[in-house]
Amino acid sequence: MTIEYKIQKLKIFAKRHARANRLALNQSQGMIAKELGFSHWNALKGASKSDWFPSDNELAKIEAFVGINFQKKTENGTEIDPDSDDNMEQDEEGRIGEHSFQISNFLGDAMVSGKGWTVRIPEAPLAAPLVEIDERYAETSPVTNPKFLNQVIDIALAHSQKIRARMSMDWSRRSTKPDADGRVRHPIEKDVSDKWYCWDCDAEIAGPQIAQNLWHCPGCGANPLHIHAVSYGSDECETHPVKSPEYGERLKPNVQVVETRLTLKLNEENISTLIRCALLEEATNTSERLGAMLAEISLIDYEVVYITFDEYLWPEGKEPTQALAVAELLGVEVEQEISLGTFPFAWPEMGEFTSNTHEYTKMLLDAYSEHGVIYR
Repeated sequence: MTIEYKIQKLKIFAKRHARANRLALNQSQGMIAKELGFSHWNALKGASKSDWFPSDNELAKIEAFVGINFQKKTENGTEIDPDSDDNMEQDEEGRIGEHSFQISNFLGDAMVSGKGWTVRIPEAPLAAPLVEIDERYAETSPVTNPKFLNQVIDIALAHSQKIRARMSMDWSRRSTKPDADGRVRHPIEKDVSDKWYCWDCDAEIAGPQIAQNLWHCPGCGANPLHIHAVSYGSDECETHPVKSPEYGERLKPNVQVVETRLTLKLNEENISTLIRCALLEEATNTSERLGAMLAEISLIDYEVVYITFDEYLWPEGKEPTQALAVAELLGVEVEQEISLGTFPFAWPEMGEFTSNTHEYTKMLLDAYSEHGVIYR
């Protein structure tokens, strides 16, 4: 490896470190120079013009410091990038004491999950960690121990930093580094401004603020798709400057005990849907199918289902056997009523002669064409 190549590699490290951490290039160069024992980057450049050049161990040290790996070869010789998006999607495993966990990336959020718990670091840097504990493990979960929780949050934050670094490198440099006037470029829309507006909460956000928070609203957390260079609606829309939370405030975890199992809610909406589906199942013609669709279904005290049929659509005396069977499974009784005609079309008996909706619609149009008026 030539001296020139090694110096060029240091420059590449500096540029990538600057983009990934949203720093000025001279700041990143200075940090790398200090890691190698120089007071600043110019001192390093001066030494490289004489007899000094970084050793392989020093390059490895800077590579670890920057946290960016260059392409490496697999066993079959194919080159892969360990920091590529595909690699970031792969789950990693680890342990803290006797407790195992998995690290993953979910839509830009860093997730660390164990048995009955999950710690999530949102994509927005100013957002607080979210801790969810399965209700079944609320008393025994290790994340109820502050020391364990802090270790998990540190692991999640480290993974989140990788995700954000990848994002910063994919975006334009001007999207994450404001210019001298505080102007930044939107990473998607490409507008440039020193003032931005959240269309979710009408917040007014300064350029450095929105860049620092990776284009998420510091107030409500809305994503970049909701951030625009103009206020919502018009220039007369009332907006308010938003204040970014302090570092301590944003890192205080939000702990929630949740029910993670799939839950069937036997509320009025779901019970009514199942009853109506049963009514449709036993409809034998178009009129009965319309009767099932238009029947009023209500649940009283989670004990009795009232079904109100249109007198012209559901045959008098026809027992809704399937609906009764479904109600029995759900543990509710059924009461039936007949209402006065509420059918939206004339000639309700027409639907008794067909079960084909296309045929019924043609019959309906023909009848209205001959005896009535059709509005569109």
